[in-house]
Amino acid sequence: MAQYVSAAELAQWIAGKTPPLVGDVRIGQLGQIPGAVHVPVLDLEDEPRQWDPRQDIVVFCQFGKGASEYAAEVLEEQGFERVFKLSGGMDAWNAYLAGLESDK
Repeated sequence: MAQYVSAAELAQWIAGKTPPLVGDVRIGQLGQIPGAVHVPVLDLEDEPRQWDPRQDIVVFCQFGKGASEYAAEVLEEQGFERVFKLSGGMDAWNAYLAGLESDK
């Protein structure tokens, strides 16, 4: 079962030596996480076939609930072993970035 990662954890992971594949599963794109691949949740059953099933994958939607939950289930059913969900989704990512800005 996919685990959650926080926005701060994801930011550190992306900046590290072995960043995960980050999948934006929202239908539309309203802002982005650097390096994310946009794969709308409705296309997930076809698109990920080119991905390595052993790589770390973090999926996110706007709120970190419905679409990312479904996406994680689909990926796990397809044999992906290391699937994570961004807790709070894009809203949490934006709040994390806003916190960084206010600390300056």
